[in-house]
Amino acid sequence: MRTTADQSWFIVALSGAGEDPPVDLATRVEVAFGRKADARQRQLVVDLLTILGDGVALAQMHTAGPEQLAAMRRNWRGEADDDALRARIFALRLAYDWPALQDVLRICPGIATGKIKINDLFNILDMHAPLGHGFRAKQGAFLDARRLMGAKAALRMILHTMFYVDYETCIDDGASLLETYGGFAEWLGRRMHRPDPSFSGRLDRPEFIRGDIAFVSLNYDPIGLWTQFVANRTLNRDRFVPTIGNPACPIHLYHDMGHFIPSRRIEPRGRPDLWYPMNEASAQRINEDETKACQKVRLSKFLFPHGCLCWRECPDCGKLSAYHGDDWSLRSRSLLPPPPLAGFDRRSAYPDLSNLDVADQRSRAIEKDCWEEGIVDARACLHCGTITTTQHAQTVMQSSFKQTPPSFIDEIQRDLRALVMGADHIILMGYSLPPDDVTYRAFFAARRQRESSGGPVRCTVVGLDDSRSPLIGPAGIDPDKFAEGDAVNSAREIFGEENVRFCGEGVPDAFCDSTGALSAAKLEALFNWRAI
Repeated sequence: MRTTADQSWFIVALSGAGEDPPVDLATRVEVAFGRKADARQRQLVVDLLTILGDGVALAQMHTAGPEQLAAMRRNWRGEADDDALRARIFALRLAYDWPALQDVLRICPGIATGKIKINDLFNILDMHAPLGHGFRAKQGAFLDARRLMGAKAALRMILHTMFYVDYETCIDDGASLLETYGGFAEWLGRRMHRPDPSFSGRLDRPEFIRGDIAFVSLNYDPIGLWTQFVANRTLNRDRFVPTIGNPACPIHLYHDMGHFIPSRRIEPRGRPDLWYPMNEASAQRINEDETKACQKVRLSKFLFPHGCLCWRECPDCGKLSAYHGDDWSLRSRSLLPPPPLAGFDRRSAYPDLSNLDVADQRSRAIEKDCWEEGIVDARACLHCGTITTTQHAQTVMQSSFKQTPPSFIDEIQRDLRALVMGADHIILMGYSLPPDDVTYRAFFAARRQRESSGGPVRCTVVGLDDSRSPLIGPAGIDPDKFAEGDAVNSAREIFGEENVRFCGEGVPDAFCDSTGALSAAKLEALFNWRAI
């Protein structure tokens, strides 16, 4: 999935904001997504941006021409007349103001060279819109706070579309790396099965329940979590799963998300649609001797402090719901909710409602009606049944103007802080630790000296350099080979140069051998600190 820098380039290329006059939309889409995205996906993005009024002035936003009607007709119910098509077009434009986003991009620093920082775009939007302020676009039109909110929604939706298309491309790629990451997830699960000192103590204590490796994803996509979901499910169902205790109970692996986020059950088969995940409180109760449960639970932390594309915040009850698709395949096409255009959804039919508990069928019937009409991103709130769409996805933009986050994001971020404060080895994979990311730099700086033992906190940086250097450090790292503000030099500033290692092979090569196969030896070297 694309890094922050790649996302910046993508949004500039797609918008055409750095060119005067901009090239045609189809060419911009092909450049932004690349030729790996198939022609069908590229055409869908062209249709979506055409419907949203690509390059259209404000005065024309309330009209829909033949080209826009044709694009909408390809992605709406077949019998719809022009009035119905216009109603859907205007509903999408009201939610996602793509022309306003194009105008905002035209005033971003660095737009003339096509090298903007996406943080600058977030800052412009978050500095004005929450205060009710606006500003004038390059052409002189005034963008009020309402249009800036629409521009921000459009930006989030476009990034969602980018992740969705990239994931679909990954699934279709015969040489996909998904299986490699699936193997990595299985290695993590089997590592949780290894006996350690906590296995000889009480199984309801945190020392047993908590795994020693936790994950924090600063991106919005759930693919890393999904590979671990699938791997844990396979391991939990293995008839040779390790056991513990007397009488012997199988060790089952689950995740703690930092917030009790209910999910839609992937395979309901008559069971409740609402499926609650595990957390440390429930794991402790299960593991108590008095409970006499048939399994013992261990947990891995997996936190999304910026939100996730699979999450929806209900506009009615305000609660959070998660949606992970309809099947347990590693290459599940329904993992990510699709963008708001019917053609993006690869499902040929809506899931059979007869598989649901009768009490859950009503809210899903409403969602099914939306899907059949063409609102394929509709998801019914798991608490109250209200329909949510892409605009309700919970993704927090990392601007310098911090706003009060929703309570569940705040809770996850607090859990993240506690997690960092207890860590003795921090591994940065694909994260550059930029100077303007003051929150995480402060977290790490505060944790540099461990209070419990007085020992140092170690850091391993996994990046991609020209020489693709294997794991080295602390000795042997030449800081002059890294640019000022690079993750390696930033980590050396925060943790001390004697506490930092570097691997320049990138991900997943950092834990694969020369043939591309998963290497247990490289994984052990990566996760277990020792000087190289």
